[in-house]
Amino acid sequence: MLVGLFRRFGFAAVVVTGLVLMVVVVAGKSATDAIFGGDNGAAKAAPAGGGRGGPGGGGGAPTVLAVAAGVHTFTDGLQAIGTAQARESIVLTPKVADTIRRIRFDSGDRVRVGQVLVEMSSVEQAADLAEVNAANAAAQEDLRRYQELYDRGFASQARLDTVRAAADAAQARANAGGSRIADRTIRAPFAGVVGLRTASPGQYVRPGDQIGTLDDVSEIKLDFTITETQIARVTTGVELVARTSAYPDRTFTGTIANVDSRVDPATRTVRVRAILPNSDGTLRPGMLMTVDVRSNPRQALAIPEIAILDQIDGAYVYKVVAREGGQAVELVRIQTGQRSSGMAEVLSGLESGDQVITEGVQSVRPGQPVQLGTPEAPAEGAALPLRPRG
Repeated sequence: MLVGLFRRFGFAAVVVTGLVLMVVVVAGKSATDAIFGGDNGAAKAAPAGGGRGGPGGGGGAPTVLAVAAGVHTFTDGLQAIGTAQARESIVLTPKVADTIRRIRFDSGDRVRVGQVLVEMSSVEQAADLAEVNAANAAAQEDLRRYQELYDRGFASQARLDTVRAAADAAQARANAGGSRIADRTIRAPFAGVVGLRTASPGQYVRPGDQIGTLDDVSEIKLDFTITETQIARVTTGVELVARTSAYPDRTFTGTIANVDSRVDPATRTVRVRAILPNSDGTLRPGMLMTVDVRSNPRQALAIPEIAILDQIDGAYVYKVVAREGGQAVELVRIQTGQRSSGMAEVLSGLESGDQVITEGVQSVRPGQPVQLGTPEAPAEGAALPLRPRG
């Protein structure tokens, strides 16, 4: 039939027929929806979310956490890296080449000043010393007798001078023999802790060979370098805090003891030495430590840094203000100063006691009512949640 229409009426008749068929289909679908579509319309009219509503849908004031602005101590921070050194430190080594006869310490022993640590084999020197001591005793006795004879007038001055010279020479030989014996005995020049023993009795050692180490660690010398532009901020007596990765949960407080008198012309830095008390022996020589010099301490108004919203045009905080029937938030622009240890110095915009929101800043808007909550203690063993900044 369509072929006949096309031949008789042409292309226009086919187009009209297609449009009539489309109208019939649309009319039929509308009639079907009118009969069976009552439940579907009700479903479309219901709000999404089962009646709870989304943000801002009248679900009540959000609960936030706030902290009052208060006074905090700030310092002109100066960070550096230094190396711990013992207050006094030596390597135990012999003065002469000889065989070790006896070692009188064990690794890790605490020794007192003057304590004998190592005895070298000194049999020949001991025999020589006994000989010169005997000769010295005889020479001193001759000097005593000739002095008596001279006092009585029975000896000449020349003879007395000759005997005195012989006695002095004998005493010198005895002193030299005693010195050779002392060179073969190693004593502790100061009280401290002996390190690992690296030699054994019977071992032949030469000057420079290491037998052990001795360190006085009652105090630690911490040396670090700063640039020449920071010299004015580092003076004797300034407090500092040092940390080491060996004890990440501990801090070690000390003071600057000395500043080097010269600036290195190659690096434009100067060396600084601080003293850290170490009565418990926790710190050890050679440890790498980070240094935080606390110069120019001052008291200033501060808030937790997490409460600050850093924007292109400045820093803002949400301040909790009293409103009729409750509390609301107000967006306040502030001027910040130094930031350290999670606290930010507030130069303007807040007063002491003003409460600023630290948790929940993403869910509030200026002028919105809020409820202040209390922070919940984390369960034992649970990780602390990360709190993103707005």
